[in-house]
Amino acid sequence: MNSIRPDIIARITLLPTDQGGKTKTIPAIQFGCPIQLEGESFDCRLLLDQIDSSLAPGQTVTVPIKFLYSELARPRLKIGLLFTLHEIGKIGDGEILEIIAP
Repeated sequence: MNSIRPDIIARITLLPTDQGGKTKTIPAIQFGCPIQLEGESFDCRLLLDQIDSSLAPGQTVTVPIKFLYSELARPRLKIGLLFTLHEIGKIGDGEILEIIAP
């Protein structure tokens, strides 16, 4: 099976449901949502299927992330950069731990 090559490895924490986070666990699939880096939003996929882990509200996990337009996001990536994940509103926070070479 061909797996998607991630752009970054990040530690993410979903907000608990009572703080506006998701109400259900995200299964171990490729989950798409906007990621906000220094005020700019980019579409990404959380590659939960590559770590075989679901992600529940309030949970923290280290996950590979793929940007749909890597060439636009890549110049902004820095180890230690904090970011937010969004759907209708903010659903989580994260930090870039590793940048994968193209």
